[in-house]
Amino acid sequence: MPSLVLGSVQPAYMAWVPFYQRMIESDVFVYLDDVEFSKNSFHNRNKIKTAQGPVYLTVPIQYKGNSNSSIKEMPIDNKKPWRKKHWQTILQNYSKAPFFPDLGPLLKEQIYDCEWIYLGDLNVTLLELFREFLKINTPCYQSSKLTVIGESNEKLVNLCHKLGAELFIVKPATDHYHPKTFFESHKIGFKYFNQNLMPYPQLHGSFIPGLSILDYAMNCGPNCNLLMKT
Repeated sequence: MPSLVLGSVQPAYMAWVPFYQRMIESDVFVYLDDVEFSKNSFHNRNKIKTAQGPVYLTVPIQYKGNSNSSIKEMPIDNKKPWRKKHWQTILQNYSKAPFFPDLGPLLKEQIYDCEWIYLGDLNVTLLELFREFLKINTPCYQSSKLTVIGESNEKLVNLCHKLGAELFIVKPATDHYHPKTFFESHKIGFKYFNQNLMPYPQLHGSFIPGLSILDYAMNCGPNCNLLMKT
């Protein structure tokens, strides 16, 4: 019987394409939402493409007094009109994209017309919206709901044991971050994942890699082979 493969990544705001490629390579996937929020990371921002080039969409957070909060518990600063700004920027730059008629209304109704208190809830809801739109069937869980203890790699090993996984997805040359010997000592092997930044059709000129999944979904929809399992 094939070994069960687990992937786990911190939930970013509108994560990029390799996030979903890793999800597809997994038999089960965990949004690692109960780890500490990292300032100036992709936890609360990501890049989309405009006629003037890539720009960041950033969700403002109440960092002061909450610097040690997890992604799940990081409060959003709703005094700033970020939802209106993000939606208007998406509308202006993707209204002519092939899949805007399908995806645009979902984003407006389920994300930008809603009030969000915590970043984790926003991120996971948005990631799940794209997962469903792109027809990715990998079962996904939030680590905060799995009651798994431990820090760093210990937590990842415990997540594997909790969900019955024998392999954990890592990128090559990351042994300094995920020591192979530590995982093997707990009877967890590695499946190596190479992210794919191959070009796909985009609006607004020549291809720019490393953008949010929003750009891919608006231009390619659920059937492009860039997200096929290898």
